[in-house]
Amino acid sequence: MNVAEKIREYHFKWVVRTMLDTPPLFTGSEPYTVLSMVNHRDVYPYLLALKSLSRYLLPSKVVLVADPTITDEDRSVLRKHVPSIEIRDAAEFKHDGLPSYSSWRRLCAIAEYVENSYVIQLDADTVTVGPVAEVATAMRAGTAFILGTQDNQDFMSCAAAAEYARETQLTGTVRPQGWAEAALDKLGVPGIERYVRGCAGFAGYAKRSFDIPRLRQVSDRMREMLGETWAHWGTEQFTTNLVISNTRGARVLPHPKYCMPSVRRPDTSFIHFIGYERHISGLYASLAKEVAASLRMAES
Repeated sequence: MNVAEKIREYHFKWVVRTMLDTPPLFTGSEPYTVLSMVNHRDVYPYLLALKSLSRYLLPSKVVLVADPTITDEDRSVLRKHVPSIEIRDAAEFKHDGLPSYSSWRRLCAIAEYVENSYVIQLDADTVTVGPVAEVATAMRAGTAFILGTQDNQDFMSCAAAAEYARETQLTGTVRPQGWAEAALDKLGVPGIERYVRGCAGFAGYAKRSFDIPRLRQVSDRMREMLGETWAHWGTEQFTTNLVISNTRGARVLPHPKYCMPSVRRPDTSFIHFIGYERHISGLYASLAKEVAASLRMAES
């Protein structure tokens, strides 16, 4: 991070605190649960992400999976701003036989809540800036969705995805997700037929679309092929893509209507401020200020 980005990061941290001056979020009647995993550093950005989405699609339930860094003060702030919030500790979602790093705890939490509800996973580093009609349509139809990473993405067969991964992901420093994708044609788990390289930062899971035993099926097979590589960061992202790709009726959200800040256009509705793009401009802070103002205005 260069000096300009550090300055913009500091400015954002100051501006996003204005979320504390916005009215509390009271859940509504839209039949979905919004679930996020949050650490201490991201409590205020999480309020920005949650409240900005809820302007367009008000959830009936809010669940927060608390990283161990979440403090009692954080919990108090969260309950003040979302009175009905359900806060669960990440440690509750450790399952034998599955990788134990943080993102897997989040996926295991989704597996629990998806038993009784449509679930939207929302990262704390996102901002909804316009209507999300595609998300609303998928949620109301009970079909899954995944955030795309490039224009015109679509699902492909596991064999085609594995071939593509071997051509593009196995050079230089290879990440666990790349190794997993390259092994897709050898997975051999019933009902797993296609794949898309999406992003778990914003994803919709259909009710009863998967469970812990299903995750274990995939995990056990991948561990057989990849060994200890499977225990590392990136395999939860791969598994999310796999689960959603093989849910009937699943869709990839149109890109760049849903995108990272560097490729946004005038019609962009949802922005994912993924780490390395978070402070390349002052957009994140600007949107935090705009959302806070709009929430206060709506209350008056």
